[in-house]
Amino acid sequence: MSSYKTQAIIINRLNLGESDKILTLFSPDYGKIRAVAKGSRRTKSKFGGHTELFSLVELIISTGKNLDIVSEANLLKNFLANSPDIDKVKSAYYFGEIISKLLPDGSANKEVYDLYLYCLNNINVTDIRLLQLVFIARILKNLGIYPELSNCVKCEQKPDKSDIRFSKSAGGILDADCALHFGDSESTNEDTVKLWRYVAESLLENTLKISANPETVISANKLAIEYIHCVTMIDYKSLRVLS
Repeated sequence: MSSYKTQAIIINRLNLGESDKILTLFSPDYGKIRAVAKGSRRTKSKFGGHTELFSLVELIISTGKNLDIVSEANLLKNFLANSPDIDKVKSAYYFGEIISKLLPDGSANKEVYDLYLYCLNNINVTDIRLLQLVFIARILKNLGIYPELSNCVKCEQKPDKSDIRFSKSAGGILDADCALHFGDSESTNEDTVKLWRYVAESLLENTLKISANPETVISANKLAIEYIHCVTMIDYKSLRVLS
């Protein structure tokens, strides 16, 4: 049986039998991995507190026929160790759920890994709605399902700054005339659209340094959450809680 070593973030856990857990891991080298931590639910397990959700761990994993097997686990950082408020816990679940449902198993995506690690590292020290917006906007861009936020998605002209609409089904912003063709179009504003573009296109380390009006952050985050739900057609359990 061959083995490999990697760092990974634990994004999900599922009980297996009486004493085991199936871990869903997100690694910069191997992408999403599902592996069994045998005996990890026993009181005197060798894994101890090394398999907590949303922890960064260093692992040695043995390849298995159906599921890989965690041979060793060493905790590097528990991002929720400081007991953040409930909105931050829900956000950690939400980020993990998006990765779990949108990314394929066994396909490395270093950009999304770095994004996820950045968001978890900042989960206790920043505006949680802005953090959610950063995560959604950048993962949409990485996966090629980012909305059109510069010109009207239908006529390709710049909408009047005083009357910008957004449609999930159209896939971006619309001018007032084109919005008549889409029943789900809703009014938005230039600041909301500019904020969304900024967090998607700037250097990752600069995204949380912006000073934005709290109402603009709330507005952009709401549109982003609704949009990712629409375009992926996936029912995110944590999305319902956040909304």
